Amino acid sequence: MLVLHRRHVHACRHRSRGYRKCDCPIWMDWKISGKRIQKPVGTRDWQVAQMRARQLEADGISASIVPQTIEQASKKFLEDATARGLRESSLKKYRQVLKQLLAFAEHHGFAFLSQLTVDELRRFRAGWNNRNLSAQKKLENLRAFFRFCHDSEWIKTNPAKLIKAPKTVGPQVLPFTDAEMDKILAASDSHPNKDRALQLRALVLLMRHTGLRIGDACTLARDRISGDMLELYTAKSGTSVRVPLNPAVVKALNQLPARQHYFWSGESTQRTVVNVWEETFKKMFERAGINGHSHQLRHTFAVSLLQAGVPMENVSKLLGHQSMKVTEQYYSAWVKTRQDRLEADVRGTW
Repeated sequence: MLVLHRRHVHACRHRSRGYRKCDCPIWMDWKISGKRIQKPVGTRDWQVAQMRARQLEADGISASIVPQTIEQASKKFLEDATARGLRESSLKKYRQVLKQLLAFAEHHGFAFLSQLTVDELRRFRAGWNNRNLSAQKKLENLRAFFRFCHDSEWIKTNPAKLIKAPKTVGPQVLPFTDAEMDKILAASDSHPNKDRALQLRALVLLMRHTGLRIGDACTLARDRISGDMLELYTAKSGTSVRVPLNPAVVKALNQLPARQHYFWSGESTQRTVVNVWEETFKKMFERAGINGHSHQLRHTFAVSLLQAGVPMENVSKLLGHQSMKVTEQYYSAWVKTRQDRLEADVRGTW
């Protein structure tokens, strides 16, 4: 049985839990398996508190099925995501959005999943600082959480499903030109530490000719390369997706010290080594006089393939995209056959 009571503040002269006429916060408490639980209702209006209490009871708080609190559901969702073997980068994003959701719920006095309606989630999203693609990705993570809760039968409907995605501006893909790549390689060679210069050149060439993200490239293990072949990943079918390495890449990697990882000692965390290399790239671009970032090397790899006439399906596999729609979203403008057709259409009007 759910019980409502006023939790009197220090300034209130009343101390009885049964006194309701003051304006102190309203709390509810109940027992689950003999354990007492107390949560704020999120309102000081007694009638509103009663309506919320009755709704919670209707959702099963007094029935054999105990409704999930937001905190419990978040913990179980993260445990499931970890058990599924998701990457730490994905887990981190889930933790961030759930941390904000819990803070929002605590601020408004929501304890149970059923209290997070469509209107409340819209209010939650209105407080985001994220915009464009970042906001879209965050909404996808929020939807994944509520989809998990709905599939677990903790809520009757999925409120996040009705939250419309934000309007986004298509991402602008800017690959490096050949001239810019020459400047970048020259800047890598000019690093004051000669050993670091060799590593930097090798890392730049590796990312340019394989499309690896910086996080995957700077933690690359030596056993991933056999001869001149790099194993990118293992597809869902169990087959290995490999890419041949440019001779310049092989030569640069062979000049590095023989250890388990090419660009990482293995002593620090992966997040730390990525941050260190990101800062190294930033300084390299400054020396090259280029306003660029490491991910443009991945764009350069993809665009060079598309302009050479490689089918987008194959490019998508090499990039490791889960869906070709992602590849099309970023690189459709660079498909050679599509561009040739556009140019032919314009010439046809002359």
